[in-house]
Amino acid sequence: MWGVARLAMRGPLVAPLVIAAFALLAMIFVPALIVSGGLLGLVTLRHGAFEGLRTLLIAGALTLGVLLLINGRLGAAAASVFAAWLPVWSASQTLRRTGQQGAALANIGICAAGYAGLMRLANPDVDAFWRGRLTALGSAVEAQGGKFLTTNEITLVGNLMHQVSIALLCTGLISMLLLGRWWQAGLYNPGGFRQEFYALAVPRWLSPLAVGAALASLILKTQGGGAGAAGDFVLVLVLVFSLQGLAILHASCAAKALTRGWLVGAYVMLGVVPQFVVPLLAVLGIADGTRKFRARLKVSEE
Repeated sequence: MWGVARLAMRGPLVAPLVIAAFALLAMIFVPALIVSGGLLGLVTLRHGAFEGLRTLLIAGALTLGVLLLINGRLGAAAASVFAAWLPVWSASQTLRRTGQQGAALANIGICAAGYAGLMRLANPDVDAFWRGRLTALGSAVEAQGGKFLTTNEITLVGNLMHQVSIALLCTGLISMLLLGRWWQAGLYNPGGFRQEFYALAVPRWLSPLAVGAALASLILKTQGGGAGAAGDFVLVLVLVFSLQGLAILHASCAAKALTRGWLVGAYVMLGVVPQFVVPLLAVLGIADGTRKFRARLKVSEE
């Protein structure tokens, strides 16, 4: 992957070509979109907002042109590419200007919350929208002789898809941003990413918003309805604050306040039961806003 980053930084015309290539590869292998966004973040972080935007537009034009030649249309895939690139470009500007990963994550959180709000505005019954999409997909699969979910399974999965899409979007954007910063540090500022991540702190003004959204979500649920937009906001904030909690664990292990086993265990559990571990990390991150767990840590430089 370092070779890809070095290749993209060889010149102003090379970067758009590499970014577009990975965006097109993402039509077949979705994780390639993270590499594409990470490269855009790298260019923006290294050369600034204007160069990042120029790269985005050229890469976008190349991607759209190839899609038109191949399919004769653009479709949702093209929209997905730009929906990923624009927030990463914006968050990279924030990170370049402030030098604070927490501020850039707040930027991404705002974008993810915006997506959730637009989905609810466009589809008042967002669960029905996803159930309809799954039903249409199931019909297409069965028409080809395949098997798909049952009606009950479509209902169950469809009712979760809105939250899943928010989580995937937020996680993907965060991965792109941090990948770009990691590449930048490795190429131009060795050790810089580690120290910046250890100090990651989400802006304080998000903490009361997280508490307020959680209370609103709880009240809506107790009244017999869904959590609605408040629940979407809680999900985004939990994902953002969980990165601060993870940074605390890393800093604590580096300072030898915790053994490496804690960190390894946290990552293992993240892979097995993320629905439990992510909220715990988020609580740790929110608590850090008042307790300042890292203030007395002396991080090893080794």
